[in-house]
Amino acid sequence: MKDAIVEDVEANQQSGKARGVFFLATFMVGLALMELVAFCAVEFVLLPRAPAFFFHQPRIIESELQHYLEVHDPLVGWPALAEKVISRPIPAFPEEGGECISLYGDSFTFGDEVEDAEAWSNVLSTQLGCRVANYGVGGYGTDQAFLRYSKNGKDRSRLVILGIFPENLIRNVNQYRYFLDGVTVFSLKPRFIFDGDRLKLVNIPIQTAEEFHFATNHPVSAFPYEVFLPDSWNGPVTPSFPYLGVITRLLMSERFRDGLRGHPSWESFFREDHPSHALRITVAIAHQFSDLCRSRGQECLVIIYPTGRSFKQFKEYDHLATRPLGEELERHAIPYLDLHYAFRKRIGTEEFCGLLVESPSVRCMGHFNAGGNRLVADILYQHLVLHGFRH
Repeated sequence: MKDAIVEDVEANQQSGKARGVFFLATFMVGLALMELVAFCAVEFVLLPRAPAFFFHQPRIIESELQHYLEVHDPLVGWPALAEKVISRPIPAFPEEGGECISLYGDSFTFGDEVEDAEAWSNVLSTQLGCRVANYGVGGYGTDQAFLRYSKNGKDRSRLVILGIFPENLIRNVNQYRYFLDGVTVFSLKPRFIFDGDRLKLVNIPIQTAEEFHFATNHPVSAFPYEVFLPDSWNGPVTPSFPYLGVITRLLMSERFRDGLRGHPSWESFFREDHPSHALRITVAIAHQFSDLCRSRGQECLVIIYPTGRSFKQFKEYDHLATRPLGEELERHAIPYLDLHYAFRKRIGTEEFCGLLVESPSVRCMGHFNAGGNRLVADILYQHLVLHGFRH
């Protein structure tokens, strides 16, 4: 009898061990399958479609690095220091001098991907009958655009326009553009921070090849004011095993979550309570722009561009993602024009997409094409005439 009981106990123990081994094996196989799915999702779906959310160590070619360090502008980053602050060619008024308006901003102000004659600066020049100088530079943040204006002491135009593309709020809390796009290796930039209630400029921290190499290998030490450090709360994620961890870190990113919800990836940064203080910093830069503009005896205007997603939200759901910026500019008595309103009166969502340069990979994203530039010029022209602007 005792032998039978002992045998039953041993059998139960062996059965329990077998079940444990089975459950453990099942768990491990399931985990391996989940890891495989995560790997495929990252490498074959997310990386090709959203490369800016992933970090790879930048590939540095020494000759290009040396050239960059020799010619880069230590104040604004780019274009090259030797290059004077000159306007984009304005075919309607090819000779410099006597400008009635000057423009500062990023590629949407410059008019990337269209000919000089099609850029809205030239179209507006034709409409007004005077030269509209275009000092926009691709990839700029509002900080760089303001610094470009501040160093351009020869600007004597009557009206100065500062263009703000919504993504500029992200750029305004960034020190190294490569962390945002994963493409432009030689793209160091300044940024502003708050020192108490005052805005303080943080210059580009790297001036030598040794410092550049150190910075790319030790970004936490090199960029103390960078919001988008690799593998940080807001920064790009390094694609490596375990890929389940990569997915988890992606889902922690506000920009990635906003994109998944169909919202603009920059929308969270427009919150007044966002820890990056991107909105507050951008408004403070606009305030400095306005003060400098008036001290030079010039009028000033801030314009806010729409994007495909922000326009769709506003047109179809009456949700304006850029509203917090407009409200803050108004509170500080800074003249501004949010182009979302005028665009909504004139066109529908699909029509907006037709005003952008076609992209083979992403729909309804990109710069304005010739038609989009013409519409921006028309809106600005009507606004200026309505407010009594005369050359």
